[in-house]
Amino acid sequence: MPSLNNHHLPNPHRRQFVIGYSEFIPNEDWRSHKLSSNFWISYDLNLNLNRATDKNGIEWFLLGLAIETTENIAPEDLISLRSTQEIINGYSAWAGRWLLIGQGEIHLDANGLLGCFYGEKSSGDIWLSSSPTLLAEIMTTNAQDDRNLVYGGGISWYTPPYSGYPQIKRLLASQVLNFTTGQISPRPLMPEIDLNRDYETSLDLVKNALVTALQNLGKLKQPIWLGLTAGYDSRLMLVIAIAAQCKFTTFTRIAGRMSLADFVIPPQLAKECNIPHIFLNNKLPREQDLRRNLVRQHAGNNISSGDAEPFIMGVRDSLKGISFGGHGFAIASGFHTLGQLPANFADPQTGAVQIAQLFNEPPESSAVAGMTAWLSWVQKHPQANLNWRDRFFLEQRQAGWLSSKEQVYDLSDLIRFPILNAARTYSLLLSIPEAKRLDSLVQVAILKQLNPNLLKYPFNPDNDYFNLWSKLRFKLRNKLRI
Repeated sequence: MPSLNNHHLPNPHRRQFVIGYSEFIPNEDWRSHKLSSNFWISYDLNLNLNRATDKNGIEWFLLGLAIETTENIAPEDLISLRSTQEIINGYSAWAGRWLLIGQGEIHLDANGLLGCFYGEKSSGDIWLSSSPTLLAEIMTTNAQDDRNLVYGGGISWYTPPYSGYPQIKRLLASQVLNFTTGQISPRPLMPEIDLNRDYETSLDLVKNALVTALQNLGKLKQPIWLGLTAGYDSRLMLVIAIAAQCKFTTFTRIAGRMSLADFVIPPQLAKECNIPHIFLNNKLPREQDLRRNLVRQHAGNNISSGDAEPFIMGVRDSLKGISFGGHGFAIASGFHTLGQLPANFADPQTGAVQIAQLFNEPPESSAVAGMTAWLSWVQKHPQANLNWRDRFFLEQRQAGWLSSKEQVYDLSDLIRFPILNAARTYSLLLSIPEAKRLDSLVQVAILKQLNPNLLKYPFNPDNDYFNLWSKLRFKLRNKLRI
């Protein structure tokens, strides 16, 4: 496929898959495999697909990029060493954005970031896809929710298990779908949250999981990139990657909505650690309309224009390889709005309206219907020590908003890797007492262990912190995009 860097856009539906009763080949980049006597999997060649047979003779298909966080082995190699049940019990330690197929069942990554949408045609045939747009085409439905998804305002995603299409649902991260029968089964969102575990032990387990993930990521022999800001999460990722002895480069995007702190501090952090750093600027303004059209073909209306902007502006086109980041740490730090919600909801409808109000979403919004359906599922299938506000972050904000955003970035050459997205890692974080993890205390604690010198640089300071020369440089650089 021609590179984005040569100003040639990829075909839509890059890194997507479809499962159904026949082959589905939307363009020349797609191939198919038989899953069973009745089902085919069709997929874009840019989507990693590994096949392995376990000790019980069950064949598994692993899509996307999964990285083991407890031992130095690739998940596809581990499958051949384990029994079927051991695989199901153990994939909670796999970080990344992936989907596992075996015995006619779909198992999602921790947040469902490599999403799965499903629907039933009028003939009764079940079809599945990572792309709601492709699935709508297969099911010949054009009726899509007309709610305008606004960047930074309201609920800027279609709320799972709804998809924006009336005939199509989105599989929740706490569900397993058997596509041969259509049956949905519950699964725990993560292993047991152990509130009695010693704080230092939990902290070390989190740190070791992240370091192991970076060590295994480095074995892929691809260029590795870290987006660096003035915040807590990327600074922690910086020291974790160094502890893993991972070779990587840091970058910061120059953008109209960036802060002065994100302009000044990242190069200082990189220099302190002797790690290369570059700035990325917007590219290819003449292609913006073409890219917007490509996003519409690829993702429909499932993402706001603001969330698609970095792709539309070609910001990361110069990068090849894998980019990792600390997406998901808000589960430990206290997602910014959720503390205003009650500890328990009276009923699903009331809880959905409360969420809508908190996000300034009108109560008649279609987002409320999806949220009500999700809260009904949560009420029927609770998990010990996992409160509904934390679960909202995982199954709505991450699985609804971030997953749709990641699907758009499948159009880029660069592979985005969410290192924190492992169910076991989330369990370890939530096993740390709230008083020791809110307000980014986990990040600070690990930074103190691995590189306390980085704590002398402030986190997200306002503009008054900087001198006049820094402010002038920032204004000039941002204006000229040089």
